[in-house]
Amino acid sequence: MDIFEGIPQDKWIEIVFNASQGLASAELIRILERLASMEILLEKRLGESWEEELNYILSSEESSEEIYRHTQNLAIESMGNILTKNE
Repeated sequence: MDIFEGIPQDKWIEIVFNASQGLASAELIRILERLASMEILLEKRLGESWEEELNYILSSEESSEEIYRHTQNLAIESMGNILTKNE
């Protein structure tokens, strides 16, 4: 498996599916906890309208490239977390 070819998000999925169940589970739980923390933060900062704001950003063409780049960066970070623990 060449981790330097292809889209990081696709490689991340490949790594998660092929990593040991313990490593993949730990990383997915870390991601869920981070997501939950961010949702709590958004609700505290923006109130109940945070989901409307999120949906606006997700559907905005202006944000699509930034979201794509950030998604790929998060995939790279997550791959690093899994691969360094696999050594």
